[in-house]
Amino acid sequence: MTEPLTLTAPHRIRWSLTDQIWRDVVFAHWPCDPALLRPVLPRGTSPDVFAGSAWIGLIGLRMTVTSVLGVPTPHEFRDFAEVNVRTYAVDERGRRGLVFLSMEASNRTFVRAARAAAGLPYRFARVERTCSGRRIDYRVERGDVGLELQVRRGPRIAADEAARFATARWRMFSTWHGHPLHTPAEHEPWALHSAELLSCADFGLIASLGLPTPDRPVALTASRVDARFGAPSGL
Repeated sequence: MTEPLTLTAPHRIRWSLTDQIWRDVVFAHWPCDPALLRPVLPRGTSPDVFAGSAWIGLIGLRMTVTSVLGVPTPHEFRDFAEVNVRTYAVDERGRRGLVFLSMEASNRTFVRAARAAAGLPYRFARVERTCSGRRIDYRVERGDVGLELQVRRGPRIAADEAARFATARWRMFSTWHGHPLHTPAEHEPWALHSAELLSCADFGLIASLGLPTPDRPVALTASRVDARFGAPSGL
């Protein structure tokens, strides 16, 4: 049985691998054929489906890494902009989670550490975040590929089933040296806002992953959550 979509984590993290703050979060989601995603998912997981489709998420955020293994991080390591491409999966025990397909970040030190320690698909890129009034813009440039995500924040909304599917994810599935892992996450419920999508343009980054480019994605925003990740373990 697949676990329900809940606004709070179904577990407590007592020992934190890393503590992070996510601000100026922008979500854009669009449907995808599950068959396109099965080959890129960790062993033991399959696409999580909503309304008959798998889904791709494009997420922009301002990241602050406050601690790693309980140790406060140095200033040059902790604050940067990130844009990631992700999808949603469920494992053989019915646990829901997300899978990162690309993680573009503007902090070279963090990118190197995350790739080496956790095998996450981080890449160093020029990631620009601009906020003006209710407008939030993210732009990524990495070599000859990039993307642009621009929204105007709307009013606060209650999280319906579609919003919970896209945002209420309490673990990350990944592969490290050939071994499938799951890493638990915990944070307060998202304070979600509707968003008017102004631009969601792929300049080759999403296409390079073998994924369909955005087609009228659904957008949401959130101002801040304080997140904790626990220790990874095998699926």
